[in-house]
Amino acid sequence: MALEWADMMLAGGHPSDSTLEARMREHFTQEELVELTYAMGTFIGYGKQIMVLGLEPEGMPLTVIPTPGG
Repeated sequence: MALEWADMMLAGGHPSDSTLEARMREHFTQEELVELTYAMGTFIGYGKQIMVLGLEPEGMPLTVIPTPGG
């Protein structure tokens, strides 16, 4: 379920599954959900920065996921 949350963030931040947030709240406290979302957003951002700057290691498989505005 946390991976679904990460996928939703990568896809633009709007859950396509209207029950996802409710299901997340069944398993995570508000504080945990904020921390999880912040951590995911941070690492997604780092990944995008590395790609933009061309710093990804040679030989590393690269998966490009289109995002809105990108």
